[in-house]
Amino acid sequence: MRAWWARRRLRARIFLPFALLILAVLLATLGLINAAVGAWVERSLLAQFAVTARVFRALMDERTARLRGITSLLARDFAFKRAVATYDTETLISMAANRSYRDVDLLWITDADGRLLADFGGAVEAGRVVRELPPLAEALAAPDAEGGAAIAAIDGRLLQLVAAPVLGPDAEPIGFLIAGEAIDDVTARELQLDTGPAVTFATAAQVYASSLVPSQREVLFPFGRPGDGPLAPVLAAGGETTALVAVAGDRVLSGLVPIDARLPQPLFAIVQESYDRALGPLRRLPGRVAVIGAVALASGLLVGALIAAGIAAPLQAMVRAMRRVLDGDFAPRLPLQRGDEIGFLARAFNEMVSGLEEREHIKDTFGRFVSHDVAAAVLGGLPLDGERREVTILFQDVRGFTTIAEHIAPTRLVQVVNRLFTQMVEAVEAQGGIIRQFTGDGVMALFGAPVQHADDPARAVRAALDMVARLPGLNRDLAAEGLPVLRIGIGIHTGEVVAGRFGPDRRSEYSVVGDAPNLASRIEGLTKEMQTAILVSAVTASRLGADIDLGRRAVLAVKGKEHPVEVVEVLGHRAVA
Repeated sequence: MRAWWARRRLRARIFLPFALLILAVLLATLGLINAAVGAWVERSLLAQFAVTARVFRALMDERTARLRGITSLLARDFAFKRAVATYDTETLISMAANRSYRDVDLLWITDADGRLLADFGGAVEAGRVVRELPPLAEALAAPDAEGGAAIAAIDGRLLQLVAAPVLGPDAEPIGFLIAGEAIDDVTARELQLDTGPAVTFATAAQVYASSLVPSQREVLFPFGRPGDGPLAPVLAAGGETTALVAVAGDRVLSGLVPIDARLPQPLFAIVQESYDRALGPLRRLPGRVAVIGAVALASGLLVGALIAAGIAAPLQAMVRAMRRVLDGDFAPRLPLQRGDEIGFLARAFNEMVSGLEEREHIKDTFGRFVSHDVAAAVLGGLPLDGERREVTILFQDVRGFTTIAEHIAPTRLVQVVNRLFTQMVEAVEAQGGIIRQFTGDGVMALFGAPVQHADDPARAVRAALDMVARLPGLNRDLAAEGLPVLRIGIGIHTGEVVAGRFGPDRRSEYSVVGDAPNLASRIEGLTKEMQTAILVSAVTASRLGADIDLGRRAVLAVKGKEHPVEVVEVLGHRAVA
């Protein structure tokens, strides 16, 4: 990413961050608006759910009080007590028929042991043992109390139940009254009508009542089992939790209201309201903000583009002028008459180009008489007085050159040699070396004078390998022209020399003297004896890194030397892990 950014133009570097900043602000604004609207809608719906829960609890309290009143009134009625004492079902049913208690959904009379004597609704036959029914169980456990109350299920029906004892003359229970009102679809629809959200009474295993239409029930409660539908995770979590579920393409916010009931599984009032419908007109707000933001974005991008162009255009003109200067053309000048920083930069550029033009003229004139690198060193302020320094000397020679010269015309010979020298000079200068002299069919190159580097021996060897690598291409061209191919040998040695300006003031040159150049020349001559292209002295070999692959070593006698010299063959570059 950093490399990609580094390659971008200045206009893009100015424009893109500006555009991204505006876009980020717009997206953040839209996100905040959506979040705020969603949070407001959710809070509103949860407030409605809380109202529904309070209304339901108030309804249950009201029903409990009314059922207690009914059972208490009946239980104290003397005629009713006498009827209960008979334990006769027909008598009890006829007694109830004359009373005005038909608005309750369930009215049972049991004996003192909890066996059903009469169902005033006629749905359950007498004799059924119902002592385990939660409110009756409470009344049996505490017969002297006012009775029990609970929400329970009877034969799949969810009911609000109240049980009360019917006391005999000795204040002992002779039976029990159980009254109840159903919590059914009617109850759920009344709650929805009063408070707004849809209501369902269910456990994870069964739906008892709901105000939802059948199509919605099928999606939310497949086969009447909420635990198998989209609300399963919410029901498993329990407590007062909420979840957003999709029902027939509509997002529905569902909340659980735990209900205290005597059932095998927890009972909940599942309160639901359409989230999308609650958004209503607020759904258009993000779209309107997006339109406004898009207009602001387009305007901001236009302004950003104009600002970027105003900055980048003069800088691009400067870049084009700099490229011409790099190509050696010192004519360009920037005609920018501005009082800002860009104008200052343009004036500084013009002054710099004028100075470079003058310097190049001096350097060009001086370079006609001395080496280009020596000229650059002198112009750079490097002293050329005599000094001792360690340098690496490279000698390259063409093998069998005398024989080659005898078989081709002089003009062609000069052309061949100059083509060879072109390749050899490029290889040397590519490694920071300088050509000290041309030796007819070879070159003498210096590494470390007049400019010194820490890795001059390695530079010299890399230059030698480059010379050898360039030779096959040159030989292919020569062979295609019917000219003889060339073979070269290269000798390299590192040692101390005296470097400086030699000769009279009117005709001097930069050179080195000492034993090192002579030894480098002798080592080049040993390449024929060892039948190899590149030989270096042991001193040079010791200065090379692991990236140079060395071959054979030999200790050979050298003309003009009292002791033999150790030389090392250079094979090529080595891949370093």
